Amino acid sequence: MNHSDLKIIQQCDLNLLLSLAVLIEEQSVSKSAERLSISQPAMSQNLKKLRVLFNEPLFVKSGQGIKATEKAVALLPKLREWLQMSSRLILQQPFEPAEIHGVIRIAFMDDLTQKMVPMMIEKLLSDAPHIELEFIHKPKDLFTMLESGELDIAAGGKENPPANIYGRQINTDIYCAAYAKHHPLAQIASPSLQQIFSHNTAEYSASNLVEDEINSLALRHGLTRKVTFSSASMTVMMHGLLAGQHVGFIPQRALNYPDWKHKLNGIALPQLPQLNSTLYWHARVHKDPLIQWFKNSILDMVSNLKAQGTLPKL
Repeated sequence: MNHSDLKIIQQCDLNLLLSLAVLIEEQSVSKSAERLSISQPAMSQNLKKLRVLFNEPLFVKSGQGIKATEKAVALLPKLREWLQMSSRLILQQPFEPAEIHGVIRIAFMDDLTQKMVPMMIEKLLSDAPHIELEFIHKPKDLFTMLESGELDIAAGGKENPPANIYGRQINTDIYCAAYAKHHPLAQIASPSLQQIFSHNTAEYSASNLVEDEINSLALRHGLTRKVTFSSASMTVMMHGLLAGQHVGFIPQRALNYPDWKHKLNGIALPQLPQLNSTLYWHARVHKDPLIQWFKNSILDMVSNLKAQGTLPKL
C-alpha cells in the first residue's frame, strides 16, 4: 500500500463506511441506528461526517426519511465487498466463491472476448452466482484505470507496467497485415511492405504497443503509413476491413476464428517482433481472494484454449 493510501485511511474513521452501507440499504436514519445498536443522534452525526468525508451529500430528504443519491448507490457494491473481506480477515474464514457478493470489472482485447466471455459467465454462474461481471471496453490507459480502481483485471499488450501493477503473460501474438478477399492486395501472392503501405490502413486505437511497432516498421523502411480509419475495438476494425478499402494489423489468431477465416486474407509480418499479451491487476487486489480466484480462472481458461488449439502455445 503506498504512502498516500495510508494517509487517506489514517484520516478516515472506517466505522463511517459501515454506517454508509447500512444507511444506503435501510434509507432511514432510525432503522440504521437500530440495526447498528447506536442512538439516532449518533447516526445523524455519522451522516454529517460522511458528507464531509465525500465532500458532497450522499442522501437527500424523502418524505419522513432519506434517499440515497446515485453516487451513494454506486458505492454500495464496493462497500459490501469491503465488509465481506473485513469479516473474512477477522474471522479467518475460508474463501467460498458461492457466498461472495460483488462486482468484477474487467477489460480485454475484444477479439479474445468472443471466446472467453461465454466461459467466464458460465464459471461465475456455476461457482459464484452472486458476482456481477462488468466488461469495460479496453482503454488505452488501462494502467491508470487499474490504479484508480475503475478496473480490477485487464489484458493488454503493453510492456513495463508501473511497479504497483502485477502481470502474468497469457499469450505471444504474431501480427499480420489483414485485408478483405476483394482488396487489391488479395490479387498478389506475397505482397511486399511497400505494396501493403501503399494502401490506406486502419488503426487499432486502443493499443499503444502494436500501433507503435507498425509505425516504426514503416519508418525503418522509408515508407509512409496513411491511417484513414481508426477504432478502439478490434472487432469493429475487422468489420471495417470487409469494405475492401483498408489494410489492418491484427493478431494472426483472429484470422483462425470461424467467423473470420473465410472473410479476410492475412500475411504474416516477420519484420515485426512477437508481442506478448499480459493479464494485469493492481497491487491493491493482489491478495483479494475474489480477484485472485477469478484471475486464476481466466488463466485456466487460456490454458484450455491453447490445449484446444484456439490460441497458439507459448
